[in-house]
Amino acid sequence: MKKVVRTFLILMIAGTTVQAQQSKDSVLTKLITLRDDYVGKIKAMGYKPGLKLPPILLDNPRSFGNYDDSLNVIHTCYWPTLPPEGRAVFNNFAEHMGNGMTGEKFFDLAVYQWIFIHELSHWWQACQNFKSDPYETEKGANRIASAYWNDRDPQFYKFMLGVFQGVLDHRPSPVPPGVPKEKYLDDNYQKLPGGDAYTWYQSIMIVEVSKENPFETFKQAIQLAGKPLK
Repeated sequence: MKKVVRTFLILMIAGTTVQAQQSKDSVLTKLITLRDDYVGKIKAMGYKPGLKLPPILLDNPRSFGNYDDSLNVIHTCYWPTLPPEGRAVFNNFAEHMGNGMTGEKFFDLAVYQWIFIHELSHWWQACQNFKSDPYETEKGANRIASAYWNDRDPQFYKFMLGVFQGVLDHRPSPVPPGVPKEKYLDDNYQKLPGGDAYTWYQSIMIVEVSKENPFETFKQAIQLAGKPLK
């Protein structure tokens, strides 16, 4: 976790950590700005999204973020109304980071930046009619999100990559012996979101994506809707 702590201090200096408690309006303004930046970059590449911009709801989904393709809506969370068990997840991460990190600060970084862009990447997959098994769909969204943040803010990308590597270093695999991890997720996809197993899965996908060579640019990831380069 030491690398994560050092990077967090840099993020604090850069002013990217959360300030005091945010109102719902300020949260929505921030998320809409990030959404519009993401979509604006796609349009600048010459693409016309096949779906309308997804509205954003602060209704605390159990996975801390969810793109509902049936309604074209992104569900995310709001710290003041997040249930205690949800707050405990972020407080636990913050406790292990130390150096001034709080659960709310880490929530802001993880939910309103990383997870939100991950869910927007599912929206883009829907725009492209991307269809695959749950594992490949999730890994594809992580590939797009990783490329977006590596292009936009490499320091933040490295910070989150350190967090996900820390999960793999300190938490056991939930996959039963002899079962491919891809099959286990595909077979249990509806049961896992919001729990430690799902966090492990997201972490291993993101770390695996970071080691892909070549590492995709955001433009390449968008072109391929999250599929890996051949």
